[in-house]
Amino acid sequence: MSDQYVEDAKSRMGAIERLLKGLPGIRGYVDKELRRDADKRLRELIAGQLEEQKATLFAVQQMLLEGKGLMWMDNVDSAISRLQLLIDRIRTASYGYAGLFDPVRIKEEALEALHRFDVAMAERVVDVRLSINALRQAVADGGDIGGQVRKLIDLLGELNTLYGKRHEAILSPSLLDNPGYRPDADRGVPTPEG
Repeated sequence: MSDQYVEDAKSRMGAIERLLKGLPGIRGYVDKELRRDADKRLRELIAGQLEEQKATLFAVQQMLLEGKGLMWMDNVDSAISRLQLLIDRIRTASYGYAGLFDPVRIKEEALEALHRFDVAMAERVVDVRLSINALRQAVADGGDIGGQVRKLIDLLGELNTLYGKRHEAILSPSLLDNPGYRPDADRGVPTPEG
């Protein structure tokens, strides 16, 4: 998904960037800056999609107010708060890249692992949408509202945990040396092994 952003960033490189990229020792830095831009754009896309889901969740809350669902308002408020926390964390996430003259260098392998955190998050946005839609349907049909709210809150908890792991990995890149710590997009939330 974000590879298209990297390619787009490369295609927009000006003459100076292309010149710099050709210099020994500078190429990796320019590539990292392109990746940084692409990753930021990916996170903005994810945050924007989650904002849309938050709007849907507000509509569900309105449905509860108009119907007989007042007893679920606190639960939906909790889901909205967790969703907003996730959005804020994604928008303000650290890049995980060291500048050209920074004393700390992030290995290319670690950058790829951080990228996998963002890709895993992007793929889980669909789960958020499906969970909110299931909740909306339960409210409309008088179904299991409580069960659907709990599922949504649990999902948002998992996603906040996933982003917490990403933040920990930026602070301690050695955590990424553990394959069990790295997220697989299919697996979702990483769990430290060993």
